[in-house]
Amino acid sequence: AGGSGTESSSAPSPPPTFTIFLVYSVLGLVLSYTFGRDPSGTAVPYPDNCIKELAPTIIVICLFLVSYSLLDVMEVGSAKLRHGLGSKTYPSVASNPPEEVYLAQRIQTNQVEQLPGFLVGSICFSILVNGKVGALLSLIWAVLRRMYASTYRASIGKPISKSGVTKFTIPAYFVLNAMLMGAAVQCVRYLL
Repeated sequence: AGGSGTESSSAPSPPPTFTIFLVYSVLGLVLSYTFGRDPSGTAVPYPDNCIKELAPTIIVICLFLVSYSLLDVMEVGSAKLRHGLGSKTYPSVASNPPEEVYLAQRIQTNQVEQLPGFLVGSICFSILVNGKVGALLSLIWAVLRRMYASTYRASIGKPISKSGVTKFTIPAYFVLNAMLMGAAVQCVRYLL
């Protein structure tokens, strides 16, 4: 009753931002204290060991970036070609693209939006906390993001609320922010 008509009474509200931050912080504390290096020792692995610590995470990052290029970036161009948009001017395409093109662009853009945090989180966590755990968390994140993309791409004709992407985006946020907070907690431990 009332309202703008755009609200969905069936969609639950997300928890308060501070609550989410606390959860991320607790996850970071658990990761740092469970898997992190002893702060009284060497802060980061020695150069020879550093390469071995980082190599698995770098492999995950490289494979994700190649998949992004092949499956997300190239799909935008392919979707435009399938809909004959190659010969149209940008303003006419941008104002009302076919749904397949719009979704391909949203997937590609959203992956770009997520990459800075992923790159910083995965590398910092792997250097400062634990390389093997960092690689595993990075792999989980990358798989969730690939699943997000394929689910969103398959949601043509569905309302956004029925697309099913939140079952992948929310866990990916938790994995990513746990890595970021784990690295931050580890840094605080080194400074104390």
